Amino acid sequence: MNNFEQLPVEREIAEEMANSLGRIGRRFAGYHREAWRAMEVWEGCPEGALNHKRHLEEALHRALDLAEKTRYHLIIQREAIGLREHSEVARKFLLPKLNGRPPAAGDPAIPRLSFAGGFLRARRMKIS
Repeated sequence: MNNFEQLPVEREIAEEMANSLGRIGRRFAGYHREAWRAMEVWEGCPEGALNHKRHLEEALHRALDLAEKTRYHLIIQREAIGLREHSEVARKFLLPKLNGRPPAAGDPAIPRLSFAGGFLRARRMKIS
């Protein structure tokens, strides 16, 4: 058992880490919902309205860009506080897939290989 008391500054740091993870998580949840809504609207657009469908597709790409970027920030924040397993993020927060759109950087469905230095870490894990 640890006989050391937690310093107030340590408690403040832990609280700020938890708060920042919560903020980015809430932001990502909002963008995640927006991306799925944009996908539903785009899929529901009739094929005859090509110009309208093109505008909806552009809006869908913008929504996906925001969601993917924010998911990447969420993963970075999780890494910063010591959470290294991100498959639950991919499982709980799937993003719509579009044909021809490459996976986003930091996509947890492609573990470690999308992160800076990720290839080397994944390679070390296989060799070890």
